[in-house]
Amino acid sequence: MSDGYTSKAEKILESYNIDKDGLIAKDSHLPLSIIKPELSAGIEEKQIRHLITEYNRGRDRMTKLKYASSMLEIEDGTAKCCYISVDDIGVRFQKSKRKQKYKKGKSFVENTVIHIQSDGKQYTLTAVGMDKAFKLLIAFLLENKLMEGSRLIFFSDGATCIRDTIEKYFGFRQYTLILDWLHLEKKCNEFLSMGIKGAKDEKLQIKKRLASILWTGRYQNAINYLDSLKKSQVRNLKKIEELKDYIRRKSPNLTCYALRRELNLRISSNRVEKANDLVVAMRQKHNGMSWSRKGSSALAIITAAMTNGELGKWITKQEISYRMVG
Repeated sequence: MSDGYTSKAEKILESYNIDKDGLIAKDSHLPLSIIKPELSAGIEEKQIRHLITEYNRGRDRMTKLKYASSMLEIEDGTAKCCYISVDDIGVRFQKSKRKQKYKKGKSFVENTVIHIQSDGKQYTLTAVGMDKAFKLLIAFLLENKLMEGSRLIFFSDGATCIRDTIEKYFGFRQYTLILDWLHLEKKCNEFLSMGIKGAKDEKLQIKKRLASILWTGRYQNAINYLDSLKKSQVRNLKKIEELKDYIRRKSPNLTCYALRRELNLRISSNRVEKANDLVVAMRQKHNGMSWSRKGSSALAIITAAMTNGELGKWITKQEISYRMVG
């Protein structure tokens, strides 16, 4: 079935005169609606300023929202938009042979899972190898006309390999990459747990304070807050510095989470987390289990095909529709 998905993707790419690797050059001769789509206007400035005024009531300077022109790029929830969530999930790798003096290692088969959502419909792609998964993604978006005049909004956990691969395959056009809020909050809490000291309630207050600042998307305020911590509150200064570096590195993909929440827009990649559970984790991540790359990939693809409603057609006709499902 993996070959079926690959064959389908390559036929689609060929129909657009794109190489089998799925890479699209910036000087590509694809229609302008794909490489330079005319995107509908985002949220109106008047509405944004009104929401900011209402949100800021009773809040202190550090946790208030501040208007920025970049907010005008936020989708209004009615325009054509495609949300793409990407994640990797590893299952224990099963070696074909084990030597007598075998040392237990941490080898994993990495399945890339991609969840696509648009206009109330969805689809899940999976492959062992991020490049292979993104090749399937490019073909799928082309087949379903999801790049034509549409905003592409990616969500990820902030992994550098995911960010770089998105740029590798979609650098030819405009897109948005948002760092998942839950991962951002979790990562910050991990650094703070190692970096601060004091009573349990005091440490919790510091964590909540930092989260409330990052919620606004104003990362420099978050760094300033960390700089303002007293020596008596810091257990490991190195971890605080590492947290500041982390926030700086991820700042291009931070958004005004507060404003997106006010607009009932997505701030999380939780859909791909759920897809991970359904496609890989529920069957492959149990104590004592290990998998070959081929076996893990095959089972994940079959499970994804069931989720997408593709399995019946594949069994009877050896065909894949490659269409969004409700």
